[in-house]
Amino acid sequence: MMNSLKAWYRRERDKIRGLETFQKKVEYIWQYYYLWIIGIAFAVFMTGYMVYHYTTAIKENWFFITFTNTNADVGDHSDLWEGYVEYTGYDTTVKNVEFNNISYFDYAKGNAAGNEYYEMFVAHVEAGTLDAVTMGKESLEALGSTGRLMDLNDERCASIMEKYGDRLVYCEPADEDYGSDQVPVGIDVSDSILMSEYEIYSESCVLGIGSYAQHLDAVEEFLDYIFEEAE
Repeated sequence: MMNSLKAWYRRERDKIRGLETFQKKVEYIWQYYYLWIIGIAFAVFMTGYMVYHYTTAIKENWFFITFTNTNADVGDHSDLWEGYVEYTGYDTTVKNVEFNNISYFDYAKGNAAGNEYYEMFVAHVEAGTLDAVTMGKESLEALGSTGRLMDLNDERCASIMEKYGDRLVYCEPADEDYGSDQVPVGIDVSDSILMSEYEIYSESCVLGIGSYAQHLDAVEEFLDYIFEEAE
């Protein structure tokens, strides 16, 4: 194989050297190798673009929320997203505000095992990327038993509990050693604009906070926004 390539290379080199002018050499190379030239140029361009994108992309978030199991237009740059960004004043050229509305799994129906969306959800939770998630009441109650939603009795949730403690949704404790009392893991937001204006679910809507959420102040601002806009 290598000998054949070497022989082909020598033939082409000698053929090009035998051409009389530089212009003819260029014309020959383009005529017979233009596809290779275009392919190599494209590969170089894409490599440069990917390197640039990776080194300059914003990697930190102001807030990251996942809206599961909905076809509603509530993703990035939707009216909901625009309203929240304006409400908070977050500069999205500095950090991201991520509204993920492409996630489909329902722990209550037992269809999470092996589900790529659920695995992605778990990865975001474990990495501390996910701040909040919304889903129907039964689904969130079931998800809470996995331990991937924050216990709202956590002292870091004190301000949220003071405002929204009358809206709690509970689940069985994830660990028997934790006790037998039910744990508050969600806030019922069924009467917020998520339902009245955007109709993201048909029956109920509950917001949970990721176990390792880093931006609880942003979660509180989101709750304030969706209820104030509903008034």
